[in-house]
Amino acid sequence: MKRLGIAAGVTAIATVAAEVALRAHAHPVLPWHEVPAFDLVYGLAGCALIVYGSKALGRAFVQRPEERGGDAP
Repeated sequence: MKRLGIAAGVTAIATVAAEVALRAHAHPVLPWHEVPAFDLVYGLAGCALIVYGSKALGRAFVQRPEERGGDAP
């Protein structure tokens, strides 16, 4: 588990460094495009919102309660 945390940290640092290096020549259109790694964090937060939101909606509207008793195979 510790190796996974280290690998995730190194990957995050490398991704931010690559984005900063590649966006050095970009011309920002909006003020938040000047913030390093903004798109990375925004995309990650959006993905997390989609995953956890869909899980919550699935539990609320799709899943049925488990029936105990009766003639279960």
